Amino acid sequence: MDTRQVAAVFIAGIALFAYLSITGQYAAGIVVMIILIIGITACTTRLGKKMSDIPELTAKLSPDAKAIIIRNSGNTSAMQIHVAVVPLDIEYDIADIPAEEEYTHSLDAMIHEAKAVITWKDTAGNLFSHESAISALGKGEDDLLKPMFPMFDIKK
Repeated sequence: MDTRQVAAVFIAGIALFAYLSITGQYAAGIVVMIILIIGITACTTRLGKKMSDIPELTAKLSPDAKAIIIRNSGNTSAMQIHVAVVPLDIEYDIADIPAEEEYTHSLDAMIHEAKAVITWKDTAGNLFSHESAISALGKGEDDLLKPMFPMFDIKK
């Protein structure tokens, strides 16, 4: 919802509440609840829009374990990406990865097990980081019990 729409609904709600408080308490209570519900809906919508504009990068190994695949599962592009593979002392930079795209970095030898530390910036310039466990045996980020969205607020 646009802020002008929220302001118009809020002002109309206050005017209606003032009118109904003169005529009856129960109707005024219902109007207050409706105003609060509209306000909470507007805040949740704005927070959801903010959360959907964050790129989310994860790393995994290719099936032959000779390449690292960085996937952007977010809705916006990730820029200035730096990947460090620990403890193999492999570091490289990627200019950008568009939304719902992958970047594959080939390696000289197979990797058995490691951790990829990824740092990147979004289009607004905010810095993010993520650690992905990568393994040739299939133990990775694919956790079936992981929530689909953050539960409380955006972590930076």
